[in-house]
Amino acid sequence: MKLTKHLTIALALCALPATAFGQTVSCEVCTHDVSVYMGDGGLIAEADGEEMVSYASTCGNVLQHGKLEPNDDGMVLMQFKDMGLVCNEEDGHLQIGPVKDGGWFWLTDEMNSAVGSLVNHDILKNDKTTITSAGDGVTMTMGRGAVLVKETATGRLGVLSNILPDPPMPELRKCGYDTGGTAASPTYTRVAANCAIGTGRTLILMTITDPYTLETVRIPHGGKVNRPLGDVTHTMIAAVYMDGTGHFTTASDGNPRLGRPEAGLADRPSPSEHRIQGGIMTWGSSTGLISGEQGGVLTTHADGVATFTIKKSEAHCSSTNNKPFRVRVVAQMDPDNSNEARNAVRPTIRLGSGSAGIVAETHVMVVCP
Repeated sequence: MKLTKHLTIALALCALPATAFGQTVSCEVCTHDVSVYMGDGGLIAEADGEEMVSYASTCGNVLQHGKLEPNDDGMVLMQFKDMGLVCNEEDGHLQIGPVKDGGWFWLTDEMNSAVGSLVNHDILKNDKTTITSAGDGVTMTMGRGAVLVKETATGRLGVLSNILPDPPMPELRKCGYDTGGTAASPTYTRVAANCAIGTGRTLILMTITDPYTLETVRIPHGGKVNRPLGDVTHTMIAAVYMDGTGHFTTASDGNPRLGRPEAGLADRPSPSEHRIQGGIMTWGSSTGLISGEQGGVLTTHADGVATFTIKKSEAHCSSTNNKPFRVRVVAQMDPDNSNEARNAVRPTIRLGSGSAGIVAETHVMVVCP
């Protein structure tokens, strides 16, 4: 451990007004305090990304500052006595940084010692509590974020933090909409203030409708769909929505549920006003633009919605064949349109990193019944 630029400044007692003794050394890079700086001791901490760690101390009318070089493990160690930093005043102040949280210090007197944590400057302004007094047999010395407690009879020492933890902030609701119930008018109202905005990313909502029960269910990414038996067909629909993390529309007459996947799921299988609409996307697969029939799956697309009609296929499912068929669905931004959805959903849709402008992608396995 190397010590450099150690400087001590002694103030003339007879020439300065009383207010001068409240001065401290400025240390803009210091991040942590020794919560109780009184007596002999030392500290250990891990440097936070800098080649040198600075420190500054105030003890009565003596101001000191200097730098420490971290060892090969990035640690700095300070022994107060070796560095002339022993402080016998109750108003002592020692700060150091930049160092990471987790550093600690120790204090010693003639009989005992105590340890405490270095206090991050970010929490020094937090509310503080009063440490319970044990009466005349225990002395209590206030520090910066802690109290030094000493039992008179035995000399036992302790350092007790008096900084109260900040209560967790209540989680903000997501931007989007509120519902007043079916009797309200309008049923849904926009939430666009005091709310959490999302990532701006999109997802493909894949749904399928049972031909017998007409129930519409969501197909998860990588999910499976059974081929139908006989001449029945299954209809699978893909549409693009926001990712559900929080968004709103800026259109004054826009549907507040626009881009909400849960709203779109409820209104399937017909094209929904809740999806991201307008000619912003083309649909693609591993073989290019989706169109026609592949693997017994007939695909059409219009107005931002891709429809997959799943049929029986002797080539894939028969007494001699059992071949799953992978349907890969890619939504791409139409290069002739703006990078922003025409319905003014906020936040703006973010393009993928690929040159094709992919905004969302998923796949489904069509398997034999």
